Amino acid sequence: FLQDSAQKISWSSTWRLANSRSYGKELSQPLANLKKMNLSRSFCLKKLPDLSNATNLERLDLYECIALVELPSSISNLRKLYYLETDSCRSLKVIPTL
Repeated sequence: FLQDSAQKISWSSTWRLANSRSYGKELSQPLANLKKMNLSRSFCLKKLPDLSNATNLERLDLYECIALVELPSSISNLRKLYYLETDSCRSLKVIPTL
């Protein structure tokens, strides 16, 4: 996963790692309070981790994550998710039923 995050992370409600090359420890943090996750233009991102603990996630921005191949099946359990941006994710092959 992604290591040198582009932005500082606020675990209160918003997570912005746009333009990141890597991340690691960030996704091991509790995600229950997270409402917005912006990973747009994370060009090396191939897959997302399990998001089942992100129960309050409302927005997930994956714009131009050109290497992203699949979304985790746990995304279909995110009842509060109302915005999912996958435009220009040209490698995306697996999208679970929402």
